Amino acid sequence: MSKGEYIVECRSQGISKSKMTRDELNQWFDEEISFWNTLPGIDENVILYHKNLGPPNIVQAYRNMLTTARAAIVKDNDGPLRDFLAKANDLKAIIAHGGIGEQLRRLFDSKEKVAGQRLAIVMSSGVLNIHEDVERELSTLSVVLRFNPFILSTSDTVSAKAAMTRSIATEEKMRRARKEFETSIAEVTSMFNDFAKEKSEELDELHTQYENHLLLQGPSRHWKRVADTSWRYAAGAFIAFIVMLAAPTAVIAANWGAVSSYLDHVVEVSKGGISLAAIAVFTVPVLAYGWLLKHVSRVFTQNLVVNSDAEHRRVMAVTFLGLAKRKSVGLSEQDRALILNALFRPSPNNPHDDGPPSGLLDLFKK
Repeated sequence: MSKGEYIVECRSQGISKSKMTRDELNQWFDEEISFWNTLPGIDENVILYHKNLGPPNIVQAYRNMLTTARAAIVKDNDGPLRDFLAKANDLKAIIAHGGIGEQLRRLFDSKEKVAGQRLAIVMSSGVLNIHEDVERELSTLSVVLRFNPFILSTSDTVSAKAAMTRSIATEEKMRRARKEFETSIAEVTSMFNDFAKEKSEELDELHTQYENHLLLQGPSRHWKRVADTSWRYAAGAFIAFIVMLAAPTAVIAANWGAVSSYLDHVVEVSKGGISLAAIAVFTVPVLAYGWLLKHVSRVFTQNLVVNSDAEHRRVMAVTFLGLAKRKSVGLSEQDRALILNALFRPSPNNPHDDGPPSGLLDLFKK
């Protein structure tokens, strides 16, 4: 305890430990003395069994003890104060600021002077010089008040108040904890529901994309193979067409002498006229070879058409798969049906496949 500070505590009368300065303690002493001066009739004559035992001088006794303790404090001596507090803690003195003082005030306020006087006498054995007859007559009451188990168990009102305060604080903490727990549960439940909803939507989207992928991935690969195959066939037909055009020219150029001699012979045989045999000799091979070139070129054009159509379908399939993956596009069932109809439309018509000429007239027609 620092100099100039004093501790006041009396747990049995409900006064918790507190530190006071000298000025605060002087005010405390003034309030204690004033308390006893405001209890009218407390020092009236004690009458027991029609016998007048005189006044108990309670007010004067407390004034003397409190004045002495205050004078000692001025000299920085707290011995009388500690002695007074020790008697009060043993229920041998009354502190006006404590629970017994409050009860005494209520008794006098309700005009219960005799009861208040008897309580003050019994609880002030360490302060009063009690007449032996009064002490004897009130001994039973004193024993009941001092040694009643209920009073002993509840005399430490400070501890009781502290326990009650802790209980209230614990209850409040439990209430807040329960509220926080319920709030946390609600938040976790909401987060879980949002998470489940989000994942369900993602699974639905993945399911839709997977269906689209299975639906279009196979045809897309098929059209890729068709496009590659048709392009190879078209390239082969084009090369064959070029070779078939160049081959006769090369053969004629390589054997021009023989060809020239044969032409002269044909002219000489015809003797300046028109010979059907000579015409047939020249026209039939030429037309037959032209018919072959026509079909080679048809193979080329057909495969070009097939390649273009396959590439177009494949691009549409890949584009649809890409659009289906984007949430912002939002393809509807109508859009899906429209794209699928375009993807699975009939193939372009193939040119009529003519057979070889059955005779000379048929060859001329072709």
